[in-house]
Amino acid sequence: MLSVVIPLYNKELSIERTIASVLKQTYASFELIVVDDGSTDKSVEIVENFTDDRIRLIKKANGGVSSARNKGIEAANYDWLAFLDADDFWHEDYLLEISKVIERPIDIEVIATGFARINKDGTILKSSVALRSGIVDYFKATNESGYNVLNMSTFCVKKTSLLSIGMFSKHLTHGEDMEVFEKLARRGNIWIVNKVLSYYVMDAENRAMGKLPDIEKHRLYYVDSSEITSDEERLYQKTRILNSIVERVSNFDVKGALALLKRQRGLITMGVLVDYMINRFLTKIGLKRKPKIIEEEFRP
Repeated sequence: MLSVVIPLYNKELSIERTIASVLKQTYASFELIVVDDGSTDKSVEIVENFTDDRIRLIKKANGGVSSARNKGIEAANYDWLAFLDADDFWHEDYLLEISKVIERPIDIEVIATGFARINKDGTILKSSVALRSGIVDYFKATNESGYNVLNMSTFCVKKTSLLSIGMFSKHLTHGEDMEVFEKLARRGNIWIVNKVLSYYVMDAENRAMGKLPDIEKHRLYYVDSSEITSDEERLYQKTRILNSIVERVSNFDVKGALALLKRQRGLITMGVLVDYMINRFLTKIGLKRKPKIIEEEFRP
């Protein structure tokens, strides 16, 4: 048995499809916990229209997606938790493939699958899938692939593991999921299933993509170099921080970029930043130049 957790806030256009994708799973031994975070549209009404007794709807005052996920974690009855965002959906065999890995006689704390980025109309924009199934170094796999190998709608984890790291940070509005992935990657094995079994809707309603948050609400501001445990993680963190600084400068948030650079000067020097920006520019115009810090740009 697994617990499925869906945090919900104002997703009346997508929540029906999301829930339907869970109820259509070929693996049927699960509970579905939908945590409404104070929606003001018809989201709750749509959830209540479902009559499947595996669904539990929890209503709470608005407190952010982390508080909604944490409420779902606390309410879960089973040892393994699978998360799904309210605007995404699963292939019908997602839970079946997850269950096969759980049954393996090896110590695993996190399981994830490949995923596809799609438009609202269902057009696949890009698929992200590992070359083979098995245990991976999260940081190395992300560095080498050029994309984050975990996202919240492919993510299945032991409940005890989440509780041990303190669950999701409520003070962060962006990158709270990355913080959890990183903590879990330092402590246990992650298994990736090399099949596209989750669909991430890029242009979903009120999705946070493209919105630059206050830098002090972003995970990258709080990266602690003393917690880094490997060269691969150091490369991973440097890449993400460099990308964020450049993105903020490109969007005229120089104040935020400088604040992040100052905060992370133990990882990023001005020389490293200048070299990185030159390399990005030369790459953009088609000239090749080997970067000093990273070999492949990370794309969140």
